[in-house]
Amino acid sequence: MKACEHESIQRTIWPDFGLNMKGFLQKTPRVAMFLATNEEAGRNKLHGILRYVRLHTPWNIHLIENRIGEQKLGDLRAWGAAGVIVARMPDSVGTIARARIPTVIMDSPTLYVNRLPRASFLICDSDAIGHAGADYFLKQGFRNFAYVADARKWDWSIQRYHAFRTRLRQAGYSCAVYNSPSGKDKNDWSRDQKHMVRWLLTLPRPIAVLAARDDRARQLLETCHLAGLNVPGDIAILGVDNEEMLCENTSPTLSSIQPDFEAAGYQAAHLLEQLMRHNLRKPQTLLYGVKQIVTRESSRPAWAIDHRLLRGLEFIRLNAGEPIRVTDIARHMNVSRRMAELLFRRHLNHSIQVEIQQTRLTRLKTSLLETSLPIGLISGQCGYQTEMHAKRVFKKNVGITMSQFRKSHAKMA
Repeated sequence: MKACEHESIQRTIWPDFGLNMKGFLQKTPRVAMFLATNEEAGRNKLHGILRYVRLHTPWNIHLIENRIGEQKLGDLRAWGAAGVIVARMPDSVGTIARARIPTVIMDSPTLYVNRLPRASFLICDSDAIGHAGADYFLKQGFRNFAYVADARKWDWSIQRYHAFRTRLRQAGYSCAVYNSPSGKDKNDWSRDQKHMVRWLLTLPRPIAVLAARDDRARQLLETCHLAGLNVPGDIAILGVDNEEMLCENTSPTLSSIQPDFEAAGYQAAHLLEQLMRHNLRKPQTLLYGVKQIVTRESSRPAWAIDHRLLRGLEFIRLNAGEPIRVTDIARHMNVSRRMAELLFRRHLNHSIQVEIQQTRLTRLKTSLLETSLPIGLISGQCGYQTEMHAKRVFKKNVGITMSQFRKSHAKMA
């Protein structure tokens, strides 16, 4: 992890909030947190912050999430706030600036730095993101590459592109880039998409594309379908943030680079604690890196996949809840049953029936964890003819019953 200090910033003396001269806390500090927890990144950051608080000094926390009807904190000093953590909620800048208390900002520094020059920052390492994306595609053997920037051309989006391109150039490859047009088209997805279609049709194929973030990757995937391009056959896609609700609910599912958001939350809390204790006097800037790359269907190498197989996989994803048969899938693939089975075994090392079963089991698990529906109803929705059959298959593959699976995960939540 890299660390550096802001340049041209004067020493900051914070008001006293229950600390003695040695930095010992005299009372539990009150901390205001502005976190957009509607995003998985925000929730993971919050988990990291709360983990720090559980393991170290307790805080009294007021969480502002931008929910409808929630109570705000108009005057942080009147509430007695000793510190602030904020992430992706620029509307809070005025409130924070007036308080003049220790502040840690997570990501998007350009939104805050001018009005909060004395704040400390914890920023996702965009160079690490770009390098990780390039290394991932290079290891898969791709030879053509492109990058889709965020429509608003944020600094982090540009930096990710430069890092991605630099690593590819070091390996001897070039990188195309898509930037949204300026003016009205930038803010109108229907217009932006028309420009993206034309750009996509000029690219060599197969090609590996890194998108600035998951939502942009989803837009790219939608545009590939519109342009008649196959994903991943023609274009392999990798997003950033691993927003699971989004990535798991596209067709095909989206691969994504997952920054270490939880570790970032932990580090942000530690940094704020040091500022509130006066152990740090100057604003700090720290970076956090990549946790992992989550591989899903959108980034499979084109030569490792057959278009007929992709049709079969798509058919199973769309119809796993129905009583489909192997012959239905082979017919959709436009091949014989024998050839269909051969393609599945060659590329996936298992039969069509196993693929159907795995897809249904995944849906069973998701429904058990995310709903309170009766097991019998879930079984039918996931394509099983009877509840007894579903229970038998689940126990054989998972090792425990569906009721035990649901209870064990409910305890961990």
